[in-house]
Amino acid sequence: MRSPLQLLFVPLIVLMAWAGTGSLAAQQPANTPASRGYLTTPQELRVIAEKAAAGLEPYRTAVDDVLKWANRKWDYQLDEHERCKSSNSPAWIDSERGVGRLYARALAYHLTGDPRYAEETKTILEQIMSTVQTLSLSDQQCRLNFGWGTPELVAAADLIEDYWADLICVGPLSTRYGVAEMGSGPCKVLFQNWLVKNPYYVVSYTAEDSQSNWGAAATTTLAYIADYLWDRPDVRLVHRVPEQINGGQNMEFTPAEAYAHANQLALDRMNGYRIDYHSSRGCDFLSGDQQLPDFPPVKSQITEKGIIPEDARREEACNIPRYNGEYQNYPQVHLGNVIQQCELMWRRGDRSCYDNIDMTDIPNYTYVDGKGQTHTTHLYPGRGSVERAIDAIIVDSSTEWKHDSALEVAYRYYVQHSRFGNVAQWAAHLNRPSNCSQDVCFGTLTHGFGPDETPTPPPTVAPPG
Repeated sequence: MRSPLQLLFVPLIVLMAWAGTGSLAAQQPANTPASRGYLTTPQELRVIAEKAAAGLEPYRTAVDDVLKWANRKWDYQLDEHERCKSSNSPAWIDSERGVGRLYARALAYHLTGDPRYAEETKTILEQIMSTVQTLSLSDQQCRLNFGWGTPELVAAADLIEDYWADLICVGPLSTRYGVAEMGSGPCKVLFQNWLVKNPYYVVSYTAEDSQSNWGAAATTTLAYIADYLWDRPDVRLVHRVPEQINGGQNMEFTPAEAYAHANQLALDRMNGYRIDYHSSRGCDFLSGDQQLPDFPPVKSQITEKGIIPEDARREEACNIPRYNGEYQNYPQVHLGNVIQQCELMWRRGDRSCYDNIDMTDIPNYTYVDGKGQTHTTHLYPGRGSVERAIDAIIVDSSTEWKHDSALEVAYRYYVQHSRFGNVAQWAAHLNRPSNCSQDVCFGTLTHGFGPDETPTPPPTVAPPG
């Protein structure tokens, strides 16, 4: 067990990055290693910093908020074999605690130009990969917690790509779960190893067996990790599966295969082509008290009415025609993670997740549930749409949206690419600045825009190939 990292309060310094010869553009050579960009890039952050320095909103307030997060102490205990005893443990992976403070430091590095933020980001990531040997397989909660928090670990590492490109760290030499061999090497390579042997290995099972918000978080994390391995085509990612898939035998993917698989899992989940093997009360059984007797039973998907049955049943039922107007946390968590994956795909030149809507009408869709029972159900045209699912909460049932960071990301896209014409009603739900939730962090900073601005598409790079 290592002692916790002790980081002192870092004073705010923003003016050096916002004006004149102190700009980051002047400080960073053009040939430095480039960030791929997950929710944002260094170039986008420099533009945001300039707008904030000019006093423009929502940038000014969003930058101030992120810098406050970046200056909070990162002082968390890490264990060699991490357990997940609750939804917010271990604290260092919790988005409202350790992960938010880490990711904020990586953002602050480019907002201010102060390398101490990059050094702190590097130090934290090195402590994680040199201390944490395994994540628990017996604690199912680890599959969810690391589904929520890992994308920000990846995004933080990506934002210090230029800083740690030539630095040496201590970390795992193997990509295999449970292999404890440690050593020195390039920081990024060792962190990639840690991502493969721990979060990917643990979370992959849930990507296959869950069609709820657990599965949405899982496929997002797998896509992030696979994409971050774009420069390691030799790596093989061990992908765990339940007994109903591939005879229960683990699969192995290249980064390109893993990235494509994670995205296909997400689209198939949205369109109703996946089966939930996780819950004993899942919608795919098409029976039980999770299905109301007044309406035909509905399997897991995003329905043509925008309902997410596998998460609607947490508060109501699988087959409700409309949410009841009370706060819907589980569908919002689900959508927040889907939005995060859609944004990554868009930044790899692929709009299919944001634009997804399955117009095929399948009156007799047949499948086998987790208990081996065969079912036939009707999959209706118009299912699978993220935009329609957001409308189902905000517009149809007038329900408060609380996962504002994710909504900022979706709003930026759909304000220009709407199919249903209700996006203007989303704006009233954006309480700025937005912080971290179990999906996106600091969405106002990365995706907010002023009332007189027309948002531009993000920069794109190719997916792993």
